[in-house]
Amino acid sequence: MPLTFLAGVFYSMHTLPPFWQAVSRLNPFFYAVDGFRYGFFGQSDVAPAASLAFATGAFGALSWLTLHLLSRGWKLRH
Repeated sequence: MPLTFLAGVFYSMHTLPPFWQAVSRLNPFFYAVDGFRYGFFGQSDVAPAASLAFATGAFGALSWLTLHLLSRGWKLRH
């Protein structure tokens, strides 16, 4: 839930203090929300290509981690 609040759904990232702007730039939800904002309004806080690249990278990393853990059987009952 906190990542959603720092994603900039209800505000522009530029209204945050510098520390929270840096934290928001590490949030993958921010890039997804910013991509939707660009699609609807034509305005974004970061370049649309950067949003797409970061969101795709986060998706790829989480997919790899999930498949890796499933292949090892981590925390699965036998």
